[in-house]
Amino acid sequence: RNQFILGQTAESVGLPLPRELNPAAAEKGCLAARVEGKSSFARFGLIVHFTAPTIHTGFGPSPIALELMNLGPAPITLYAGMHICQLLLDQVLGIPDMRPGQFDQQESARG
Repeated sequence: RNQFILGQTAESVGLPLPRELNPAAAEKGCLAARVEGKSSFARFGLIVHFTAPTIHTGFGPSPIALELMNLGPAPITLYAGMHICQLLLDQVLGIPDMRPGQFDQQESARG
């Protein structure tokens, strides 16, 4: 309870800029994403992304860091392979600027 830990997804995710895929695809836009918790775990008090759910275009490929916090009244035991979050894809129109973030290309979750 009230414990904060960093975790990461088992999967690596990559959201390339359109020109990295195919220059002709640039006008069709690209993808960004958001990490959202699963309601079954949220009802126990688990937050899986705390305040940073956005995965920007140009991310990865790498695992997604999860900022996990239990706000519920009881401990929650998590195991590898549990489905605690989901990735929602958003279409981005145009060509976004590539601005590497502080944790860009990070191989594992760390502060």
